[in-house]
Amino acid sequence: MKIIRKGVEITLNEAKKHLKNGEIALCPTDTIYGICGYALDKNVIDRIYKIKQRDESKPLSISLQKKSDIAKYAYISDISKTLIEKFLPGPITLILPKKESIPDYICKDYVGIRVPDSRIILELSEIPITSTSANISGRPSSYSISDIGKEIMDKVDIIIDDGDCEYKKPSTIIKITNNSLELVREGSISFKTILKELDLKNIIIKK
Repeated sequence: MKIIRKGVEITLNEAKKHLKNGEIALCPTDTIYGICGYALDKNVIDRIYKIKQRDESKPLSISLQKKSDIAKYAYISDISKTLIEKFLPGPITLILPKKESIPDYICKDYVGIRVPDSRIILELSEIPITSTSANISGRPSSYSISDIGKEIMDKVDIIIDDGDCEYKKPSTIIKITNNSLELVREGSISFKTILKELDLKNIIIKK
């Protein structure tokens, strides 16, 4: 692992301090490289939208360090509780009804939450951080530093290179609303695998 900040190599602990102070990093997750920054800092979020050239009406997801942290930011149903226990940490994003602790400038009614199976991003996630893909919106995701364009590299403060991501495929995205389950995107975990872990008798399945 190599961490560079403005041309100087630093430690992971130093990178954490800089993120807490509002800097932005490129960081590997278990699935893709992401643009990471303190999710509850509006200035950071504004910068990330500009770096990605992303429509601000499109929400950002967050990464957390522990499964137990999810309840601080989202409402957990029986369905989501099962998926949290079975698949996190891991390559799945759960879209859950958000609590007021998540500002509307990140998302409106629902928040996408990850607890990645990746030591580096989990270390950084002592604070909730964004985990949006390190690419200009609409372009392919990046699975190594060499995949990331100069237009992204030049605009972040910290670059963390830890080689290729484990899965080399985006996370599977599942939206949970009361007793319904919706597949938003099938990624590293198949929808069939997810359904096997649930009691489907009282669940409405959407695809």
